[in-house]
Order: sequence, then structure tokens, then C-alpha cells
Amino acid sequence: MVRGLYTAATGMAVQRNRMDVLTNNLVNAETTGFKKDTLVTSSFSEVMLYRINDPSVSIYGTNEVGPYNHGTHIDELFTDFAPGVLEQTGKSTDLAIEGEGFFAVETENGERYTRSGNFKVDGAGYLVTADGYYVLGENGRINVGNSDFTVSSNGTVTGASGETDRLRLVTFGDLGVLRKQGDNLYYAYGGSAAVNANGATVRQFAQENSNVNVADEMVNLLTLYRKYEAGQKIVSMTDDTMGMAANIGKVGS
Repeated sequence: MVRGLYTAATGMAVQRNRMDVLTNNLVNAETTGFKKDTLVTSSFSEVMLYRINDPSVSIYGTNEVGPYNHGTHIDELFTDFAPGVLEQTGKSTDLAIEGEGFFAVETENGERYTRSGNFKVDGAGYLVTADGYYVLGENGRINVGNSDFTVSSNGTVTGASGETDRLRLVTFGDLGVLRKQGDNLYYAYGGSAAVNANGATVRQFAQENSNVNVADEMVNLLTLYRKYEAGQKIVSMTDDTMGMAANIGKVGS
């Protein structure tokens, strides 16, 4: 009975964490360039149960009862980098990437990467993210002067004084090394090196929407709620059974 209680409890813990992930996806459904997360789970290793110290069964050894599993646990958090739909905005500071790639930005913690291209021009004329981080070109920070600038499909930035720089677009051989930091930024886990995203195309006057499908996430959330509810019932039933067994023991004594 106690094993059943532990198994149900691990399942409830996993479903609760899944709910947190789905809720975060839904909250960011309207966030530019956001990529949804999925919680990957796996089961604990099975163990074989044996009947021992039972002479009525066998006097020469143990008999197998069968395999037993201790429930599930969280394996990893997987980020889906599938592209979102591009939306035309008409703003010169809005940029989007078609294909695989990320904008490189400068933060106080070092270089970070983002798909969110809803940029702006700061008071000094530099192109920055919505949170004020400098957008990087091949020569460092990009000074466009004001919002009257153009960006070609290969990332070349041209302002009133001519060609300024070219956006630094990067990618990774394995996108699984990227971890979310916050502010819609990613960092490379383990110091993995970025490479040029030669196949990426820049679209000015456009933003990339998140890749969250609200309808699918709502269905998944309702399914998780039902699973969590079933786990609660199992815990409650097991607790009642253990209470009855304890009371029977008291009567017997």
C-alpha cells in the first residue's frame, strides 16, 4: 500500500511540473519569438519482487512475484525551436529571422542569443532589444542613429550615413545546448561555440510570433488536470485503506 502511495505521489509531482511548463507557454503565447517548452519524463527502473521467508511456497529459494515500477520522474526540459509565423508590423526596428538562426546581443553576463526582434533605438542611437541589451553586428554594437534605417535580407544595416554594419546572426550545431535565461534570451550551455547562420534571412518590418498553439496547450492542460485529479483519488483511497488496516490491527491487539 505504501508503494502505491509513493507511486501516485511521484506521478502527481510530475503532472504539477508539467502544469507549470504549460502555464508558462500560455502566458508567453503573445511574446515575440518565444519558443515553447515540453517536459520530458521517464519511468524509474523496474525492480523484481520476490516472496521470501515463506515455507509454504518454496523451501529451496525464492519465487518471483513480478516486476514493480516506482513511478515517473522528470528527465529533461525540451525547448521546441520550430519557427513561429511572421507578422508584418511596418516598424523599421522590427526584425525577424527566416530559417535557423539567432540575433546576438550583448548583456552584462556576456553574449546571449534571441529570436525576438522587436528592437528599438536608444538615446545614443544604438539598436537595442526591448530590455535595453545591445544588438550586435560583426563589428560590435550597431549605431543606426535613428529609426530611419534599412536592413537587407543578409543582415546588412544601412543608415543615413551609409552602410553601418551587418547583423551577427548565429546558430549552433546542436540547439539542445541552448538554455533559457529570461528576457527571451538564451545562453550556450557548457561553453558551446556559436557559428554563423549562413542560411538565415532577415525580414525588416516584421516580427516572429511565438510557436505556442493555444488550443493545443489548453487541451494538454485539461488532460494534465484529469491525471492529477486521478492521482489525488489514488492517494486518498490508499490513505483510507491504510487507516482501516491500522484500526483492524488495534482491534486484534
